[in-house]
Amino acid sequence: MPENTRVLVLHSPAGSEHVTYKWPLHRSDNWDEAHEIVETIRWVCCDFPELKLAVENYVLNQFDPKCYESMKQLCERYNRAVDNIKKLWSGRQPPPCIDAPPSIPLLKHIMTQVYNRAVTNPEALNSYEPFSPEVYGETSFDLVTQIVAQTKMTENEVLLDLGSGVGQVVLQVAAAVGCKCYGIEK
Repeated sequence: MPENTRVLVLHSPAGSEHVTYKWPLHRSDNWDEAHEIVETIRWVCCDFPELKLAVENYVLNQFDPKCYESMKQLCERYNRAVDNIKKLWSGRQPPPCIDAPPSIPLLKHIMTQVYNRAVTNPEALNSYEPFSPEVYGETSFDLVTQIVAQTKMTENEVLLDLGSGVGQVVLQVAAAVGCKCYGIEK
């Protein structure tokens, strides 16, 4: 990345890779990265209650989504809270939330982020000739959640998604269950 590129970084309390956003943030009718950053922080706090109080009182109290310095300070305050919580956890058994799959709302938020980055032109997915074998249809997040719950899938099973499209089902099941998942798309 060029030295003069401005970025915003969010740390993960679970030890995953940092998420990096390039400034200026993307904003369109169906995707606003400033909103995404704030919502990511809120959803992470739901899965990591130790962060919630500090974040609600000191991180999300004031920011301007159109100002780089303001958003940078927001991310830095959040990252300090995450780093301090991780220090508290070091040297002792990690809290149960570290080894658990994300909550359904956090997973839905993550899946939306992935989709927004991976599928830059969703309308193009549906440009097929009617009644041809090229039909594209997406399985909703909520339906996949129901399927996982009703089938009682475990990490010892394997999912094979034939006609996996952009791979949403594969990613969601892998994250929710922890099993091996494969997608096959023409």
